[in-house]
This record gives sequence, structure tokens and C-alpha cells, in this order.
Amino acid sequence: MKIGLIILIFASLLAWEVPLLIRNKEIKELVVFSILFVIGFVLSIAVIMKSFI
Repeated sequence: MKIGLIILIFASLLAWEVPLLIRNKEIKELVVFSILFVIGFVLSIAVIMKSFI
């Protein structure tokens, strides 16, 4: 349940920000956003997995 909620939150954030960055042709910001997005997603999933152990 928690993992699904985290995925939903990150998917909505991704769906909101990426089209705006592409439309404004902010490629550098898109790259930085993507890297930080992946780091945040992985850390969030890791924290949830750690709570199960």
C-alpha cells in the first residue's frame, strides 16, 4: 500500500513537471530534475523496504 502511494505521488509529480520543462525548452533543468527524481524515488522505496525488515 505504501509503495503504491509513493509511486502515485512520484508519477503525478513527473506528469506535472516534465511537460512544463519540455514546453519551455529547459533541457538542463529537465536533466537535473530527472536525476533528482530518480534519487528521491530510490531513497523513498529504500526507506519503505527498510521499515519492513
